[in-house]
Amino acid sequence: MISFQNYAQSDKVIFVKDVPIKLKSASSYSFFVGYDVTKDSDLALDISGGPNKFWTGKTIPVDKGKGVFNFQISPKDAPIPGKGYRILVSVRDRNGDWKTERAASVIKNVEITKNDTPILDDASFSVLTPTSLSSRELFEFDINYKASQPRLLQIALWNGQQWVAASKNTTVNPGEGSVKVTLNAGQPKEGNKYRYVLYYGSGEGFPNENIVSKELSGIEITKAIKSLTLNDLNEQHIMLSLNKNSSVLTLPGKVSYDFIKIIALNGEIIKEVTNTNTIPVSDLDKGAYFAITSNDDYYKFVKI
Repeated sequence: MISFQNYAQSDKVIFVKDVPIKLKSASSYSFFVGYDVTKDSDLALDISGGPNKFWTGKTIPVDKGKGVFNFQISPKDAPIPGKGYRILVSVRDRNGDWKTERAASVIKNVEITKNDTPILDDASFSVLTPTSLSSRELFEFDINYKASQPRLLQIALWNGQQWVAASKNTTVNPGEGSVKVTLNAGQPKEGNKYRYVLYYGSGEGFPNENIVSKELSGIEITKAIKSLTLNDLNEQHIMLSLNKNSSVLTLPGKVSYDFIKIIALNGEIIKEVTNTNTIPVSDLDKGAYFAITSNDDYYKFVKI
């Protein structure tokens, strides 16, 4: 069996350290943020909502790549105590606005308090949660939680504003720990506007009524992994003639493929190129090979 896929890189931004869902009203806040961006970008941090529709925001530029830093923000006026605040960190285009947002991590239903308050209940996505993955029926999540009494967890998958699927409720017992949550999404279509939403709480109104909800957006779902047997390749391939003096194999049909892979007759993937329609063959031993493209084209050629 041969499995292959083109893995695309996507942007990611997360709170590396859990943000308390109860924060004391203050003139300054700091959050440890991790990011991985595919181009020079801006990171934006917003605190908004609450009884008086509070808002404060800050944007800083970051270069292409990844990093972790302490994101500090000092609102003009401290937020007043109350529920319904939201904390968001997002990746935007350089010098862009909220309309250019490419990925975000959001915490909703944060409470601002007068005094420091112990956190007895909370739940968060693992920092290792992937933001780019192939389409599949089952999505698995590691969720960290803290519970003062039996609580419920649920994860929903959204494509933009369209609901796709949700997991069954998972019960966690009092204490702290990690639990796996499985969501059956029925192999969703490709796209880069998906969102994971985590709900945590209890009671008859759950999940619409919850203690806290957290969201990761800018999730990319790529083409499902393709599995082939050698029999499939032998039955479905198109034969290509390779000139004896050719140093590259040029495939017809497109100016560029996301990937081309050369596979030996024993099923071993021995070479791969991306974003082209040619692949070097001068270093191959004499013999027959298969060439597979990202468009599910199957070719066979012989190196003379």
